[in-house]
Amino acid sequence: MKHIAIQLTIIAALLAGGCSDESHPVASDNLGILDMFTPGADAAPEARQIFDDYGVWVRTRFASVQEITNGILEVDATVRRYGAENLDEGRLHEVYAYSSALLSNVSREFTRAFFPLEIFYVKTYGASYWIYPLKLLGRSRLIISWPNDPANTAPVADPANYYYQDSTLATGVWRLIATSITARLEEPVAEFVAAGKAYDNGKAYDQILNAYYSDYDVAKYDAAIEELMNTGGYLSGGGSRDFRSDFADWIRLLATESRENIQRDYLDNSAALANKYEAVVNFARRYQWDIQAAGNKFRQQYDAHK
Repeated sequence: MKHIAIQLTIIAALLAGGCSDESHPVASDNLGILDMFTPGADAAPEARQIFDDYGVWVRTRFASVQEITNGILEVDATVRRYGAENLDEGRLHEVYAYSSALLSNVSREFTRAFFPLEIFYVKTYGASYWIYPLKLLGRSRLIISWPNDPANTAPVADPANYYYQDSTLATGVWRLIATSITARLEEPVAEFVAAGKAYDNGKAYDQILNAYYSDYDVAKYDAAIEELMNTGGYLSGGGSRDFRSDFADWIRLLATESRENIQRDYLDNSAALANKYEAVVNFARRYQWDIQAAGNKFRQQYDAHK
C-alpha cells in the first residue's frame, strides 16, 4: 500500500496547509484521510478482498449524495443538485464479479500505483434526462452506473465473464482509467514521447478539422488524419495534442485489443507507432504488468462470446 499511503499523505498535507494560519503549517495527525479511502469493518468480504489484493475500494452504498459527489480535489455540483440512486441490493454480486474480472487483468503493483482509489457503483448518476453511464471524479473515483445501459435492467446472466462480453462498457471504463493513470504520472514517459513527433497542442489536428469543415471532403480528411497518426505515432488525431491524451489512448488500446490486431491495424503502417507500442509495453512491465497479455485475453474472450 506504499503508493496509496504516499498519495493520501500528500492530500492530508494539502488540506491541513490550506486551512491553517500557521507560518509553517504541517499535516495534522488526526485527519483520518487513509480511513476515508479504506473499506470499513462492515464492508462486504468481496470488497475487502479486492481492496487487499489491488488497493481499490469497490463501493456500492452511500447515505448522502455528497458521499459520491465529493472526490479528491473535485466536487460534482451538477449531480449533487440532481441526485443519484443507490445500486439495487440484488446486483451486488454482479459488480463484485465485474470488478474482479477487470482488476485480475492488471498487476497488483500497477493498480496500487495508478488506478483510481475507488470504483463506485450506483443505479443512476445524474438527472433523469441525462444519466452519466460512466464518470471520473477527480483522479481517484471512477463512478459506474449499473446496469450501464439504463434501458436494459435485466440481470447479468454471466457476471464473471461480463467484463469480456460488453466491449462498449469495457473500453469506456478503460478510457477513464487511462485518464486517471496519466493524471498520476509525475512526468511524461520519456521513451514514449521520444518515439513520435512533438506535441503541438492540437495545431495540426485543428487544421485538418478546419479544412474538412470548409469542403466536407471525407476522403481527404481520412487521408490527412492517417498521415498525422502514422508520422506522429498517434492513435487518434486528438492524441497529437498532448502526452496525456496520447498515452491514455495507448493504454486503453493495449488493455482491450490483441497483438495481432494492433500489429495489422497500426504497427505495420508506421515505425513511430511501433516504437510507441514498445514504450507502453516496457512502461507496464516495470510494474510487473503484461498489458498486451491483458489485451489478448480480452479479445479472445470477447470473440468467443460474440
